[in-house]
Amino acid sequence: MERDGIEALGARWEFRPGPTPPQALAEADVLVVNSGVRVERAVVEALRGTRILTTTSGYDHVDLEACRRRGVALARLPLARRDAVVEHTLACLVWLHRRLPELVGRARAGRWARAELPELAPRVVRDLPILVVGLGVIGARVAEVLGILGAQVLGVDPAGVPAGVEEVELDQGLARARAITLHCSLTSSSRGLLSANRLATLHPGSVVVNTARGRVLDVNAAVEQLCSGRLRGLAVDVFPVEPYPGLARSASHPALLFTPHGAGYSHDLGDRVAAQVCEAVGAWLGGAEPPFGVV
Repeated sequence: MERDGIEALGARWEFRPGPTPPQALAEADVLVVNSGVRVERAVVEALRGTRILTTTSGYDHVDLEACRRRGVALARLPLARRDAVVEHTLACLVWLHRRLPELVGRARAGRWARAELPELAPRVVRDLPILVVGLGVIGARVAEVLGILGAQVLGVDPAGVPAGVEEVELDQGLARARAITLHCSLTSSSRGLLSANRLATLHPGSVVVNTARGRVLDVNAAVEQLCSGRLRGLAVDVFPVEPYPGLARSASHPALLFTPHGAGYSHDLGDRVAAQVCEAVGAWLGGAEPPFGVV
């Protein structure tokens, strides 16, 4: 689909399914990649053109410093996966706060657990303090929907927070929140952001959701906190190593939700990506800047 759209713009589209040596990019004016392609310094320096587009929301697979040194512009496509990630995040928050894993498990075992509801204490989102870490395209929409549901939305982002979100320092927000959802990019400052030490400061009974980047959260420490009973629930879609070798641990606790980096997928993702690739490339060809530029 990208080919038809790009050729309609008067440009030529070439698809390279496998690893491409940097020298093979000498004829490319615009390089379009996904998260499976590492755009290292050699690739940036070999590129004839000065435009790189990643079809993802995150961009830690691209050498930003090399782009800056060579004057290469980088843009991304966060809208393609935004709504799917937002829905996945909300589903995890509701599933875990409503204690649905425990209730479903007891029903499957033939237990009518209605009398156990006071002990399980299912929560509603309304008035629940929820910390959103990273308020870019995805995080801002998560915060917006949580606000509509009546949550007390706290936010952490170096670029500031949107209207309706109470801006807090990270450690202050972690101490106040009953749920933390991560939506920040992976940078030198966010790597290891939710460490074992910070996880230990969370309010007992909190829920943690990570659909951002795997290395933002110490997933092993988070699993330990869940199994010890300190966390109420844990949902992780992104991991420091993928495929994640510890995936089987998802069966060891009912309130542990591990998914294989699929939060952003929806049935029409290919169509969304193709349309937005054409929009971004068309902007560059027309002398304008595409939305969601990084450098």
